Amino acid sequence: MKQTLVLAAIAGLAMTACKKDRVCTCTDTTVSQTSTEPGYTYTPLPPTTSKITYKKIKKNSLAAQECVSQESTYTYNYTGVTSPENYVMTVNEKNDCVLK
Repeated sequence: MKQTLVLAAIAGLAMTACKKDRVCTCTDTTVSQTSTEPGYTYTPLPPTTSKITYKKIKKNSLAAQECVSQESTYTYNYTGVTSPENYVMTVNEKNDCVLK
């Protein structure tokens, strides 16, 4: 009987020990930015960092799976500052995320 209680206690501790607060840290960087506007130049900005804290989760939980790295490209139209012409901007971004 004592052995069963000890095993049950160890199993209970093992299951709860896996759940803890975890932090997803993402570094967001604009890799490149181009425009059809004549004379447009891109000056890179420093990367930004964001953190999300998940309370009492397992590392393989559904919430933890939201901490993912990705790369994306998007394009949008805009009107020039010095002329009423329309231009196209293309932006490439990279997000590196780590769950700790």
